[in-house]
Amino acid sequence: MADTLSTALSLPKGLPKSRNPIKRLLWRWLLPDIEKVINATVTARVDDNAGWTQLSGSGPTDRPWAEWHEDQQDALDAWRKSFLVRRIITLHRSYVVAGGIELSSKRPAVDKFIRQFWTHRKNRLARRLGPMADELTRAGELFPILFTNKVDGMSYVRFVPAFRIRDIETDPDDYEKELRYGQIQTATTEPKWWDSPETKPALDNPLMLHFAVNRPIGATRGESDLTPILKWALRYSNWLEDRVRLNRIRTRQGILHIQVADDQVEAKRAQYTRQNPLKSGILITGMHEQAQMLNLNIRANDAAPDGQALRLAVSTGSNTALHYLGEGESINYATAKEMGEPTARFYTERQGALVSMLEDLITIAYKRYRQFQDRAIPASWNDDLALQASVAETARADNLALAKAASDIVSALAEMKTHGWIDDPTAIRLAFKFAGEVIGEDKINHILSKPQQEGEN
Repeated sequence: MADTLSTALSLPKGLPKSRNPIKRLLWRWLLPDIEKVINATVTARVDDNAGWTQLSGSGPTDRPWAEWHEDQQDALDAWRKSFLVRRIITLHRSYVVAGGIELSSKRPAVDKFIRQFWTHRKNRLARRLGPMADELTRAGELFPILFTNKVDGMSYVRFVPAFRIRDIETDPDDYEKELRYGQIQTATTEPKWWDSPETKPALDNPLMLHFAVNRPIGATRGESDLTPILKWALRYSNWLEDRVRLNRIRTRQGILHIQVADDQVEAKRAQYTRQNPLKSGILITGMHEQAQMLNLNIRANDAAPDGQALRLAVSTGSNTALHYLGEGESINYATAKEMGEPTARFYTERQGALVSMLEDLITIAYKRYRQFQDRAIPASWNDDLALQASVAETARADNLALAKAASDIVSALAEMKTHGWIDDPTAIRLAFKFAGEVIGEDKINHILSKPQQEGEN
């Protein structure tokens, strides 16, 4: 709340008494203007707020918007300029989505919608998986928007960068129930608001979803994987640049000391000025000439452990094994295998998080499609869509290990099928998974239909 304080100040009527005629004349000229200034109403606004309003999120442990936004911008700049940060994010993409992700459903109607939604020319989600994984690593959040076509009910996916979402409005009694999202606009300070699925907006209104990782309990905003390492990645880049620069200076400032007879000093100086032996690489001396190369000794070798320590800090903070970043000189195969296990587990966890986000995205898109078809919220709004995902293993073994695993699992699945412990679709899915391949529900149905078709022919 703000209070208004108004104060009117005025001079006594009449001119000040003075025997000096010049002063009396000046007062006569200046008094009208002075009265206008002093008699003006002065208004002061007193702000009794405790501090700046926190705009980043509505959770009790959310960071202030300015601090969080600065980290987001730093992460994006580091991805653009730092080869080490780019490598870390590329590794996340390679292991999380490069093998492929396919979603399907045991319900035929839902499975048909998934194929149409996934491959629609305005969605092409297979191409978006890589950028989605990058943004999730870089920003810790995804903000997809669903625009629903009013003709056929199909939804189209678009994304808003996380740093453009300034505010998340939540239920006053439940910070995990997000109601709408405020996006920064260029032309005005007022945010553009997007409704969340919790509000169940009409089909005419676009719908924004929010997915986050590295989100502490009590927060609505996620955190970038790069936040703990940005400082150290920058220091490594500066260290490397300084080392290269100093070595270049040392090379360029090499001095060739030539000792000649006293009567030849001026002639030789003129000769070597015209023909620099450092550039040509050729120097011919006589019996009475002696040449010696002098250069700077900056002891660059002493800095090597510093660079290794910085790389180790970046590796540890980003959950990336050191040999993934090219540090393989002192690491053998056994050590690399042990060091790679925690990294593989981290990639597997992140892959599961991305799959869960895709399942939520498809679920909301399908429910809006059903709402369009039924022209109302269907009675089966909360029905299970029987979604299932097929993904490639994040830590793939060599072909021999894959072949042995596939052979063993097929034998085990056949035994389980004999005892009635498993059905054919599940057996096929598991067999291809152990073989390191991704297979969808439509391909499984195609495989199962082949024997029947051959028998009919």
